[in-house]
Amino acid sequence: MRVELTRSGGLAALQQTIAADTEELPEQEARQLENLVEQADIETLAQRSPLRGRGADRFQYDLVVSHGGARREVTASEDVASSELRALVDWLLHHAAGR
Repeated sequence: MRVELTRSGGLAALQQTIAADTEELPEQEARQLENLVEQADIETLAQRSPLRGRGADRFQYDLVVSHGGARREVTASEDVASSELRALVDWLLHHAAGR
């Protein structure tokens, strides 16, 4: 499974793109990523995407999850992202900072 996150917007209007692939991660981290994707229910979110909120200076999250030949894309503003989606985003951002 490959997960790519692009976070854009915010006060400085910066853009950051990071990716994680379970084939390249240690086993424990790969399982964590898979669990977070499952908990975020990417399949359902992709059907409802884009999830737009209101207000300026918010982050926007663009996620692409590729697995088993399927590709799911989700766009969500930070103010409407579920706690499960935010947990996935936080994990990815932390993962990127640690590498």
